[in-house]
Amino acid sequence: MKQLLAVLSLILIFSACNNAPEEQPDHNIAGEWDAHLDNQGKPYLVIGRFKDNGTYDAFIDGKLVVSGKYRTVGDSIYFRDGNCDMAYEGLYKLTYYKDSVSFKMLQDTCQERIHGSNGVAMKRVKK
Repeated sequence: MKQLLAVLSLILIFSACNNAPEEQPDHNIAGEWDAHLDNQGKPYLVIGRFKDNGTYDAFIDGKLVVSGKYRTVGDSIYFRDGNCDMAYEGLYKLTYYKDSVSFKMLQDTCQERIHGSNGVAMKRVKK
């Protein structure tokens, strides 16, 4: 009987360990993200660096293409940058998938930003 209780106890312990929730990914845009994209069959690398101070930089193949400011509210991100009008914010929905994030335009009149951000998925760069 004692052996049966010991075995049952071990089964319960192992079962509890196996059912422990997985570590949740960080749903914070701050950090470095990358996307391997192509334009008419020509591959290129996009790097996005979102800093804790609300600024960001974007690079294509190592060349800085835009810098600006951002802020997040829930699952939304607001962008301002010099390629458009620093006084105007574009609004995008953030969707996180484990270690990736995608951007969906909700409201923006800046065609350059829409073209560069809408529908783009990026993967968090591990340090």
